[in-house]
Amino acid sequence: MELVAGAHEVSGPDARALAQRMASLKTEARAKGYFDVTIWEQALRCVELVGVPALAFYLLSQGGLAAFAGFVILGLHYPRTAYLGHDLAHNQWGPRDDAKPRFMLRAVALLQGFGATWWVEKHELHHSFPNACRMSEGGVLTPIDGDIDSVPWIVWDKALVEYNSLAADAGWKKTAFLALRRAQVALFFPLLSIARFNWSWQSIETAFRREKTVEGVLCVAHWVLGLMLAGMLTPGAAWTGWLWFVSAQLLGGFILAFVFVLNHTGMEIYDATEAKGFYDRQARATRNTPSSLFFDWLTGGLNSQIEHHMFPTMARSNLSKMRAATRKAMIECGYAYEELGNREAMQAVLGALSAAAKA
Repeated sequence: MELVAGAHEVSGPDARALAQRMASLKTEARAKGYFDVTIWEQALRCVELVGVPALAFYLLSQGGLAAFAGFVILGLHYPRTAYLGHDLAHNQWGPRDDAKPRFMLRAVALLQGFGATWWVEKHELHHSFPNACRMSEGGVLTPIDGDIDSVPWIVWDKALVEYNSLAADAGWKKTAFLALRRAQVALFFPLLSIARFNWSWQSIETAFRREKTVEGVLCVAHWVLGLMLAGMLTPGAAWTGWLWFVSAQLLGGFILAFVFVLNHTGMEIYDATEAKGFYDRQARATRNTPSSLFFDWLTGGLNSQIEHHMFPTMARSNLSKMRAATRKAMIECGYAYEELGNREAMQAVLGALSAAAKA
């Protein structure tokens, strides 16, 4: 574990100084080309987007160990494709309404199963107010950041117990919500696995509600075509292909959700009115996990989550290059730079869930 704090160097966190330092680092990083996604990287992402699922379905058709390898490859493909959609939605390939990013987002909707309209709607709010809440008229801490609100399935922090309890407006709901909360540590990993199904449904519902018909149809087509191809290509009965496809979805959802929860869960839940600007909000609610070639690949660079929140439009392949400078700036401005090992980060997550379950 590395939890570095520099509050002893100044009288307390200096939000204005942090904002100035981050602006300076952003200018330096832009001069070095860190915000640019090279044409070669774009080409590689396109080949990966189409080639990996094609390989996975081919391996399914061979049966046996080859089909199992295809299941693993397809499961890994889903978070990788989600990272690409994340890049595009963050305007890293140019403004997302331009022709190329718009085409790529539609390709991601087809090959991923969830679309940009829902993602942008929730994710930009998350980036503006990570782990942030507002105080309701009744004095209840109410999430602004939708990523910390999973009523009734998970109460992410004990500070949100009262908010979640108020969401149950009938006796049976209160009983069910309480039972779920009490068991949420045991249910946590199974719930992570079904995250993709929830995200896809929300994408489809949001796309049609917002009259983004093409996006909605492409998200639906992901499931229809995927199940159809799996049933046709499997050497066994059609249901074995359907099981293979759904299992890959479960694996992909688990990996992606696992990556996401390590970045903010167990960090401070706060009243947004007490925060001191954009960079202060990022610093107090975001953590990093280890960086290596493998972890950078598996997490899509989002293990450098602090840097991603400080510089959200920076190409993710360059985020790790900013760790040392960001750490130095945060410490010198009186902030903690939280960097935990994967096991320690998960312990922090489970600790927060356990505390909420017992509250």
